[in-house]
Amino acid sequence: MATEDHVNVKDDPPQIDPLDRSAGVDDEEESTSALGPKPSEKAIPRIPSIRPSTPDRVTPSEEDLEEHLGPDDSASQTGLDRAQLLEKYQAALNERDKILHQNSQCQHKIAEHFRKKKGADERQEVEKSVTDQEQRYMKCLQALDELELENDLTQKEADARSNEEKEKMEEKKNLVDEMTAQYFEFKKGVAKQAVNSRSGKPLALKDIDQYIANEKKKEEEVIAVRLENIKLINKLKKRETQLKQKEELADGLHLIDFEQLKIENQTYNEKIEERNEELLKLRKKITTTVQVLTHVKEKLQFVQGENAGLREKLKFVEYDVSFSFQ
Repeated sequence: MATEDHVNVKDDPPQIDPLDRSAGVDDEEESTSALGPKPSEKAIPRIPSIRPSTPDRVTPSEEDLEEHLGPDDSASQTGLDRAQLLEKYQAALNERDKILHQNSQCQHKIAEHFRKKKGADERQEVEKSVTDQEQRYMKCLQALDELELENDLTQKEADARSNEEKEKMEEKKNLVDEMTAQYFEFKKGVAKQAVNSRSGKPLALKDIDQYIANEKKKEEEVIAVRLENIKLINKLKKRETQLKQKEELADGLHLIDFEQLKIENQTYNEKIEERNEELLKLRKKITTTVQVLTHVKEKLQFVQGENAGLREKLKFVEYDVSFSFQ
């Protein structure tokens, strides 16, 4: 704003002398009317100044100067002539321009200072937030490293235990295979010494091998069924725990209350469906009423137009009747 004032002042030089008089007056009268009283009697008129916020400069008029300068004062009383007043006026304008220029420079410096201060505050806040985020990031990395170390240790322990269990399982499996082989060999030796009760002859090797093969097959089926039984037992235990958790839904809330709440929820859903159906019916009624209303409005406009035409005809008829009676 101050810069604009400065430009306006420079671009608006005085075109007309405010102390000048009209043509046809003598030089003595011009000097007498242009000069003011003595310094002891009247002060020199103050030229109106312009504040930095005003865009235009107000130049003094002849009427304003005549109020301060009397027409009867002479040049000998004041000791100042027109040229000196113009010089002082021009010097005051130059000083004012300098002050306005300095004011604009100071305002720019103040704005730049506050802008830098605001930017510094924002940078400090950003740096604080960045440092906080870096600290949190470092803490998270440390926690992640610790968790990875714990995971590695637990994984190693689990692998060691699994290897130990596998070795034990292999040892027991080998032991079981050896014992089963010994058992079948023992049965085979007993079967060789056995004699048929009907014929009194010993059993054939083919029959003994077939019996042993059938028994191994049945044993494998029993093992598979036993594994399936173990899985079903574990599943049953899991279901029982889930059932207990459902029974203990909340403090004082059991499975019966849960069933009752389910029934209430179902009834509320049915009510919601009924309300939705009613809402659809109302929407259909709204559409029909809107259509009827538009039809009635159209009919009303048509009837109003007919009434207007009939009124015009009535006016003509009344005019003809009145003219005929005259």
